[in-house]
Amino acid sequence: MERFEAVVAGAGPVGLSTALFLADRGVRVLVVDARDPFDRPPRAGTSMRTLELFRGIGLGPTLDRVGWEGPPPLRSIVKDSATGTVLHRSAPPPRYAERLDTCGPTDPRLVMTQYEVQRFTWEELRRRGGQVRFGTELTGFTADSEAVRVELADVGTGREHQVTGDYLIGTDGARSRVRELLGVDLPDRRVDGRLNTAFFRADLRKLLPESATHACFIRNEQIYCTLFAKGAAGDRWSSHLMDYPGKPAGLARLSPERTLSLLRAAIGDDTVPIDLIECNAWEAAAGIASALRRGRVFLAGDAAHVQSSAGGLGMNTGIQDGHNLAWKLAAVLRGQADEALLDSYEPERRAAAEASLALSRRLLRGYQAHQDPEQLYAQAAADYLRGMMFYRYDSRAVLTDDAEPPDVLDDRAAPGHRLPHRWLTDGGRRLSTLDLLGPQWTLMTGDGGTGWLTVGTEELRVRRITAAMADGDRAAFARMAGTGPDGALLVRPDGFVAWRSHGLPADPDRAVRSALRTLLGYTADRARAS
Repeated sequence: MERFEAVVAGAGPVGLSTALFLADRGVRVLVVDARDPFDRPPRAGTSMRTLELFRGIGLGPTLDRVGWEGPPPLRSIVKDSATGTVLHRSAPPPRYAERLDTCGPTDPRLVMTQYEVQRFTWEELRRRGGQVRFGTELTGFTADSEAVRVELADVGTGREHQVTGDYLIGTDGARSRVRELLGVDLPDRRVDGRLNTAFFRADLRKLLPESATHACFIRNEQIYCTLFAKGAAGDRWSSHLMDYPGKPAGLARLSPERTLSLLRAAIGDDTVPIDLIECNAWEAAAGIASALRRGRVFLAGDAAHVQSSAGGLGMNTGIQDGHNLAWKLAAVLRGQADEALLDSYEPERRAAAEASLALSRRLLRGYQAHQDPEQLYAQAAADYLRGMMFYRYDSRAVLTDDAEPPDVLDDRAAPGHRLPHRWLTDGGRRLSTLDLLGPQWTLMTGDGGTGWLTVGTEELRVRRITAAMADGDRAAFARMAGTGPDGALLVRPDGFVAWRSHGLPADPDRAVRSALRTLLGYTADRARAS
């Protein structure tokens, strides 16, 4: 029987990304999916945090090659048709817009769809030793304290076989078979709307040039919908058909003829050829699974939490689930952490999912109520930032202190939050504070932190932000870290601050080792940073 360290059920963007993050850490991983994920229209798009994660495993050049410049977050335009009059332009309040522009090392206008994500993660996963099997369906599994035995079937032949994994990760979507077999439900699932989404090809970029800089909404007497470009060429599109005369209250499929009629009303020019790919009917539901883990089986992405497409963070939250889980599984598998570290996955990713769902619900209700976009985005700007990357972890893998947690506009470090991005220079090379991190733990200090340089283990390296790196500013690190000049931050492999020391202790090596031991699950009682 074949044995893998991790088996991932579901080869969508979340499953392939999770497997890639695992393979990047040397984990032997298998991905299975009954379908070929490349035969589905591209739905979701990337966020800055998601691109940041791929950049962190060396895929920056790939992102630049396959991505394109699209609308920054929360910038929209309302027109009476694609070819018609602009009714309204909206953007987040200036402070939030600036924060979005500067909060990460990736261009806020760099975007790609789930298709591009699936394609490059699939290619990169195989290059890094991972295996992917399409046409292979998970039909069951049994798990005990030692392993998970996964039952698989070839979709074409029906031939059944088994593989064994140390862990199983269900990334198999909103109707997750893994979640069903675990007996886990979505107790708070709530349907917030029912709509249709059309995917089509049409040459609209010249007719709708605003699509390159704004999310486009169309509102006239015949249709209220979106028109979102799904590529730089402007020939692939999606449209959420949110309202139209005679729209039923329940879930209803639209005929191709009716769909084309609505799309023509949105475009405003009946001579434009439209190649309709598909139009699906779906429920805009939101909810979180009652459990994200049972023993050696984990849930991620839509298998763990569902939400509407409003806000654009659903896929991204799922990819970040995988990133959170990958470093923890790798540490446990390599004997670098106690299995108790895995207990932190659920509370951390539940907090992130709650932040993402809060944004989605707010925006969807605003769209449904035809709320003024300027007012809506002013209310949702903080929710977007929090759901995208500024959520807070509170678990045994974080040692909190008594400092006030930073607001989404407050770019200071704190335990439980992602390390802030700052541009630095090193030997004439421009780099982010995030580039100082690696696949292991990082102890970060500043110009006055030379006393920390003797600290070191195989799983940790020490990095200093010197005055020379920060344009001569000797206090740059202390201001960012919220410490004294000789303080330090202990940063996890996923870029989240796990522990903070406001100054240099009498025995820095012992202090760091003690913190690491607790964070890696070897200490039963939760500690608080001194």
